[in-house]
Amino acid sequence: MINQDLMKLLISLCLGGVIGLEREVSDKAAGLRTHILICLGATLFTVLSVRFYGGSDPTRIAAQIVSGIGFLGAGAIMREGDRVTGLTTAATIWTVAAIGMGVGLGYHNEAAFATVLVLFIQLAFTKLDILIDDWRERHTYKIISKFDHGHIEEIAGIFREARVRIMRRKLMKKNGFYYSEWYTTGSRASQEKVMKRLIDFKDVMEVSY
Repeated sequence: MINQDLMKLLISLCLGGVIGLEREVSDKAAGLRTHILICLGATLFTVLSVRFYGGSDPTRIAAQIVSGIGFLGAGAIMREGDRVTGLTTAATIWTVAAIGMGVGLGYHNEAAFATVLVLFIQLAFTKLDILIDDWRERHTYKIISKFDHGHIEEIAGIFREARVRIMRRKLMKKNGFYYSEWYTTGSRASQEKVMKRLIDFKDVMEVSY
């Protein structure tokens, strides 16, 4: 018969593997092996904590998992231009560690239910995220235009007409041209409309976003 603590490790392997498999299929940086190891490690630390400290302070080691896993999660967060990526992966790593701790303390049903919730959030809410992104996208337009303040106001008008909100802008004069950056938010269709209008605008020499 399998020892109770060994059974906890096997349960932890399965729960971490289920979440890790979804992350692997979604082609995320932290995939199957990473999530299994995190869940196993959290379970083992918790089991050892209970064994060594018993009734005196069984959470002494386990409590360090909460703060320690933060360093691992932070490594998954990266900045790419105006966007920050990896936040969902970091949150998943943190949650998987909590699931592993739950298994280590014997709360198998709660850990299994949490695993189901994580899968539901990752699968169902991804489509919702796509719909929200279609409705509200953020873009930074970098525009080189002729040195005429009236043209700047015309460019601002293009954004307003397309119902794209200008959050802020930067303006610089160099070599007889205006170099401007426009930080905007709006639907994908509206952003595409703005880009087309800017490309067709004769006084815009160059535009990118």
